[in-house]
Amino acid sequence: MRQTELSREWKMMQKIAAVFCAAILLAALCAACKAKELPDTYVEGSDYQYMQMEDGLRFTLTRAQGGKGMYFLHGDYIYFLDKETNIILPLCNKADCLHDQETDSEKYVYCNACMLPSNGFPTGELGISYCNGVLYCLDRGFGSQSAILYRISEDGSNREEIYKWENCQVNEWLIHRNVLYYTKRIYENTDGKVKESYQICALSLTDSAKKENVVFTADADLEVVTLGKPTAYGHHLYFQIVAYIPAEEEITDDNFLEYLYYKTFEYNIVSGQISELLLPDMLSSEYVSGVVFWDDKLLFDSFDFAADDTASSDWYIAKLDGSNPEIFMTDIPKYSMFTSDGEYLYLTNAHTVSRGKEDEDDLLYEVYDQDLEKIDTFKPTTLLIFNGVLPLGTDAMYLQYDSGDENDPSWGVMRWDKQIGTYHGEPIDKDIVDIPR
Repeated sequence: MRQTELSREWKMMQKIAAVFCAAILLAALCAACKAKELPDTYVEGSDYQYMQMEDGLRFTLTRAQGGKGMYFLHGDYIYFLDKETNIILPLCNKADCLHDQETDSEKYVYCNACMLPSNGFPTGELGISYCNGVLYCLDRGFGSQSAILYRISEDGSNREEIYKWENCQVNEWLIHRNVLYYTKRIYENTDGKVKESYQICALSLTDSAKKENVVFTADADLEVVTLGKPTAYGHHLYFQIVAYIPAEEEITDDNFLEYLYYKTFEYNIVSGQISELLLPDMLSSEYVSGVVFWDDKLLFDSFDFAADDTASSDWYIAKLDGSNPEIFMTDIPKYSMFTSDGEYLYLTNAHTVSRGKEDEDDLLYEVYDQDLEKIDTFKPTTLLIFNGVLPLGTDAMYLQYDSGDENDPSWGVMRWDKQIGTYHGEPIDKDIVDIPR
């Protein structure tokens, strides 16, 4: 009798375990299905806005395109630009608030647009991103303060802290399809020694219980210089690591290529697979330095550290996972760069100029259509000094500016209403709209 009862209990436990495992499998499949529901292309309103990023010396997220207008960061405040009225207003719905005109420091945080923490500390480096009707702001934390992620309603009426990091530093990040991807630098104290480690993590923004998942961990033996430069498109996240492998000798300008570890990876957000982006017959001194999105494909080249500044390279086009690379264009000057706004492809020597390899007067953008016909060339606006590759936006481009006078806090936004095909090598000044705050 006892044996029969034990047998029944065992069978019941097996059934419960089977149901539990099935539930876990179903949850995993549902998560994958949610990602698969969206196509492997750019989805406006849901995907990372790669065309709003400026390709300069620093990774910055200071603008985001919302459903009803543009959002901008300036100082410690978030602003909204209504495209129809051309008016910039703090993102706050309080009628009795002085917003950025408040002079009492104790009342600053009363404004919904003000991102200063309530503990009286300054903000760290701020960034904003828009996804599926929600604006997010990440404060990387000032000094040793914790990084905090906020969720903000489109009209600024509601703001809540949804995640806070401890004992780590959050660096470059982006939001793509309701998931925050970010670089995390972790400090661990072991036997009185502080050890650093680097990870790429993912945090679902739709789960009620927020839990980060590790996507990638840099090898512990590497001396990491940077892990980041994230970008995303469709079912894919891309990031880059620059590091040095262990060396018994001092690393110098003469021998650094022997120890340089420079790689660009693709992470499939549906399958969870990670692969390195490679090109045919790459030399040991060549590295894939970044990616550009064009016509649901990937454009990239290899940067050769051993080649002189007058060298040229071939650009390749491949599937979004980096497979099947084919020659796209040949003999592109070493520091020239492709970029895209989704409709047109641009080739510019902006990096060459910023490095002092060409004169500023020679700065130029070439514009190609879907058939790769060159249909226009233009120079940036002469009304604003800008270093780096322009954040081209979509049908319009937005650039913030300051007065340039430390005694004058005024600022504003310049909007370029694109009229591709009408510039013929001239500056785009005729289609610039100045929107002062």
